[in-house]
Amino acid sequence: MALNLRSGLFAAGFLISCIGQASALPGYEQQRKELEAVMDDLIAWFPGAWDSTPQIYYEHTVAMPKDGEHEQWHRTFARIDAPQIGDVVFYGQINAGGRDGPIIGGSQVLYKAVIDEALGAVNIFGQGPADPEKYENLQDHPELWGEVKMRDPGALNCDWLWRRDGAQLFGVLQGNTPDKQQYGPGTCAFISKRTDAEFKADAEWVLTPDQLWLYDNNWSAGMLFLGREDQTHIKLYRSRPYTCKIKDADGKRTVDAYDRGYRTQVKTKDGKDATLMLLRAAYPAADGFGLDDRMKLMLIDGEWTSPPFTAADTTPLAKKITLEASGISATCKIADKFPPMTAN
Repeated sequence: MALNLRSGLFAAGFLISCIGQASALPGYEQQRKELEAVMDDLIAWFPGAWDSTPQIYYEHTVAMPKDGEHEQWHRTFARIDAPQIGDVVFYGQINAGGRDGPIIGGSQVLYKAVIDEALGAVNIFGQGPADPEKYENLQDHPELWGEVKMRDPGALNCDWLWRRDGAQLFGVLQGNTPDKQQYGPGTCAFISKRTDAEFKADAEWVLTPDQLWLYDNNWSAGMLFLGREDQTHIKLYRSRPYTCKIKDADGKRTVDAYDRGYRTQVKTKDGKDATLMLLRAAYPAADGFGLDDRMKLMLIDGEWTSPPFTAADTTPLAKKITLEASGISATCKIADKFPPMTAN
């Protein structure tokens, strides 16, 4: 079953976010050839596993925002073969707290991408699937791709317009009729059929091959119900799969892991519980200047956001990392692909 957490936005059929204000839109037109290249990059960059753990760890160990830490999301995107929806279709979902966490209620979304020369953008239409529980972890069930449908494709209120801006792709929300654009670029507002109140979204995404930055504020009847007053963004980082062999006081085991914050409980030779975490992130540089992209395998006493009491350190794209300390031995090696996600 899905976790019903902040489902209002997702039930509306999209989850659109940004790193800045809507006024930061790319201020130039993009022609057909460029839009085809944008589509190619969306197809190449979107699919995969994304996680916000590196951001949260940084917030706890380096600098915490005034409004507190961001949510921990593990976000999955996959391109699926669903011609009944369109030629280019993605499926996405969010698991709360990590890859093994419950699916956030309403976060399952089907995305149909089309080139719109009139708008000078790749337009992505997003809406949740009909009968969403049947299609949990849809990325792992190609036998269902040919039957899944959007909940109500005739009731789409917002365009999601993607363009290139330098080395990144920039997606901005926009009401699909002038009356839904009353709050300016980057916004979509309409009267919700569910609540009979005005729904307003101020939202953008920024995508690169390795990072996905989300800004998303949503209001109902003038009250902010999703997003942050400080207008800061959630940063998600592309994850890679690993397989870890672990030996501790409880014995030996092999686990499926990933490099953006996989965690498991281990026991030291003294019988004390500890957290083993594999995390590629931006850490304070050893020379004290700036941040370095590193991968670490850490042993942590207490909350996983605490500094480790010991750690192995290697390059960010290393294929192997080993840690031996306190009677615990762990070796993690890059894997060919992620295993299917577990049912909720």
